[in-house]
Amino acid sequence: MKTRDRILLTSLELFNLCGEPNVTTIDIANEMDISPGNLYYHFRNKDEIIFELFLLFESTISEVLDTPQTIDLDMVDYWMYIHMIFERIWEYRFYYRDLVSILERNEKLQKRFNRVIDKKTQTCKNILSSMSESETISVHDHEIESIATNMVITTTYWLNYLQLRNIGKQLPEEDLGKGVYQVMSLVVPYLSPEYKDALEEVAASYLS
Repeated sequence: MKTRDRILLTSLELFNLCGEPNVTTIDIANEMDISPGNLYYHFRNKDEIIFELFLLFESTISEVLDTPQTIDLDMVDYWMYIHMIFERIWEYRFYYRDLVSILERNEKLQKRFNRVIDKKTQTCKNILSSMSESETISVHDHEIESIATNMVITTTYWLNYLQLRNIGKQLPEEDLGKGVYQVMSLVVPYLSPEYKDALEEVAASYLS
């Protein structure tokens, strides 16, 4: 693996483990057993590393968000689709845990992250529209915007909630399923009884 790629991989691991504000370029170089000068040859500062990692995150989450949502999905499919989004977030979770402090330092990242949020919102709208067309949910068009916004808020801040509830502890990846359930529960009031039962069956299989 090239040194540049190793720097990105090591930085991602340390940022996720320790939190981005607690990791310096010296920490990254020491973890890799390379000189700081070698690191600075590839990246002038930590913000350059953060920006490059964001480009990787943006690419991987876009692969999921750009997947067409059809009307032929069942409750398991919807669950797994939301879970895939959470998995991408988990892989680059330091962005979400330290979101404000990172974005305040970098205007380019602010714009790009907001584009990700816009894409998430549109994806949620597409899912809700698909569920409505297939009569999985009964919802008015004007309600879709509000539900989609709440779904995006939940996916964006779920890790912050977990961090708040587990201060000083490492977050367990298994809790992603609980996050998926929180997102899916937003459509429960609009589900027919049979689909409510189907959602509970799916949730039970993944949360047990």
